Amino acid sequence: MSLSAGTSPATLKTLSPSRAANFKQCPRLYRFRSIDRLPETITEHQARGTAAHLALERLFDLPAGHRTADRLYDLFREVWTELRAVPEYAGLFGTIDEERDWGLKSLGVIANYFTLEDPTDVTPLRRELEMTEDLGEIGIHGILDRLDERPDGKLVITDYKTGAAPAERYALPAFFALKIYAMLVRRRFEQTPAELRLMYLGSSTVYSIRVDDGMLDGIERQLLALTKAIRRAIEQDNFPPRPSILCGWCSFRDICPAFADPPAETTPAEALPVLSAAAG
Repeated sequence: MSLSAGTSPATLKTLSPSRAANFKQCPRLYRFRSIDRLPETITEHQARGTAAHLALERLFDLPAGHRTADRLYDLFREVWTELRAVPEYAGLFGTIDEERDWGLKSLGVIANYFTLEDPTDVTPLRRELEMTEDLGEIGIHGILDRLDERPDGKLVITDYKTGAAPAERYALPAFFALKIYAMLVRRRFEQTPAELRLMYLGSSTVYSIRVDDGMLDGIERQLLALTKAIRRAIEQDNFPPRPSILCGWCSFRDICPAFADPPAETTPAEALPVLSAAAG
């Protein structure tokens, strides 16, 4: 599959934190999503994540005293009723029983939220905050889950994850997008956030890191370097796959060249196990 004739480096005018993370993780994944724009089938896990994010957003529309577990469950059910009517979510479940089991598991996941913080003590400064900033070489655009202001006036960025937390030694790359958001917050509010938090509802785990100006200066330089790398990849039509443990969750694994079977007539049979191991 080749790039369309109209594609050129100049077409990369904006970049989101998630797409920057895609390219950093795997250039081929970036191409599948941003250049080829291939459709992705929504999974049960993605549906749970979307519904949980919307339910938690609506929870904070309520007065503090009404932010209860039962109310969050009701909000999740309301959100799912809306989502299941959207064509992208149609046919996600084969039977009513499958959908019911998914719903019960989902309620169990969002129940873990209350083990991580007390929503009656939280007053988000912003929720689902749309942010666009011009770095000169590239515009950065994204939507931030939640921005809080602590009693000491410091800002904290929180992102919800409905999956289980990875081992702590693997968690740092997950903060990449949040660091970009912290950089955007610094530009918008002229204040450096003090902390980034990843809230994993699936395992009742919170990972957090401190932020300083040196970190955000480095992220800005890295974004500009990524921008150049992406434009070069577009110009050369060169998006090599970068296999990792995350490939197991990739929607495009079946068409990724990293997992394509080599031609039988040109590849010795004894080489196949080696290629397979390298791909994984």
